[in-house]
Amino acid sequence: MIERIKTSRLYRKLATMEKNKLIKIIVAVGLIAMVGIFLSESFSTKNKQENQPQQQASESLHEYEQQVEQRLSDILSSIDGIGQCEVMVTLDSSKESVYSSESESKNESDEKSSSSSEKSTYVIVDDDGQKPVLEKEVEPRVRGVIVVCEGADDVYVRQAVVDSIRAGLGITSANISIVRGGKNG
Repeated sequence: MIERIKTSRLYRKLATMEKNKLIKIIVAVGLIAMVGIFLSESFSTKNKQENQPQQQASESLHEYEQQVEQRLSDILSSIDGIGQCEVMVTLDSSKESVYSSESESKNESDEKSSSSSEKSTYVIVDDDGQKPVLEKEVEPRVRGVIVVCEGADDVYVRQAVVDSIRAGLGITSANISIVRGGKNG
């Protein structure tokens, strides 16, 4: 094996090369390797930073669900005849941010009519750079609600629960389920 290495062209070229030139090549290869390592770490850090907003959005969505469930549970438990209740809320999407923008339409007509439109977003320029102008934030839409309560057999209690949820969350009664619950053991 050592014989093969000694007979290879690369080994012969390195053996006949001047020591200064050989040191320069080794230093250059080392620097290139260090730059490669640095770049690979910066790309992996960038990917981690891109995943963090998604995780934060998921956590904030879960927190929002829990807040709505707790508030709804508190309200519903105060209805006469409902007894103990548990509430589950499902959401359609996360919070949505709407930014100020303006759309312009330019109509040009030739033998064939064509049109084009442009959309520009308003931005604020500050020390940190440009930031879009936030017009409003839209809370997540509630997809459905499940209520498990002791008083679900009573028609008046069921109707009071449905009416309360419809008024509070703005969803249809088709997206509300009320089930009788009780002691399981």
